[in-house]
Order: sequence, then C-alpha cells, then structure tokens
Amino acid sequence: MIKIVVALFLSVLFYPLYFFVGETVVNSLGRAGFLVMFLLMAAYFYNCQFQLSRGSGLSKGWPIMLALNVVPLLMVTGVVPIEEWPVILIQRLEILLAGCGGAFAGEVRASRIVRKQKGEH
Repeated sequence: MIKIVVALFLSVLFYPLYFFVGETVVNSLGRAGFLVMFLLMAAYFYNCQFQLSRGSGLSKGWPIMLALNVVPLLMVTGVVPIEEWPVILIQRLEILLAGCGGAFAGEVRASRIVRKQKGEH
C-alpha cells in the first residue's frame, strides 16, 4: 500500500517537472526537444517503477504501474476533446508512450532481477 501512495506522489510530481523542464527543453532545442523530453520522461518512469518494484514479481507490480501513470493518463485523456489532432499526436502521445513504456520497462527489469535471484530463467 505504501508503494502505491509513493507512486501516486511521484505521478503528481511528474506534472510540474514535465512543464518546467519540458517547456525549457522544447523552447531551447525546437523539435529535437520532443525527442529529448521523450527520453527524459521514459527514464523518469523507468527509474520510478524499477525502484518501487524491486523485490516483487511482474504480476505484483501492476497496481504500482497504474498509480504511477495516473497523471500521464489524465493529461492525455483530459485534453482530447479540446486539443487539435496534431497537438495530441505530437505531445500527448509522447507523454502516454513514455509514461506507460518506461514504467513497463522498469517493471520488466525488476521482475527479471527477481527471477534471476530465485534461479528461474
């Protein structure tokens, strides 16, 4: 339960980080800033999920993964009715893929370490 609360906190912390760091990177690098932000977001979610999922298997990490992706999912679904499609496809899809993909990669890595420690292949 405590890991889910921490994941929710990290998810909420992502929102201001995205706008402060993301706007700075995109404004200074232009279109290349979207790629840099994608990599930074994926690394953020990967590290958060990996640290929270250490010691548990893949099936036990789903609630943590969902809690960690609450804000990115809300950021994507909340603006679909009001934004134009190019903005949704460029910015919001980036948020969704980096959040879910980074968290899933962190969970897979943590579960592989657990399986290796148990001697399973």
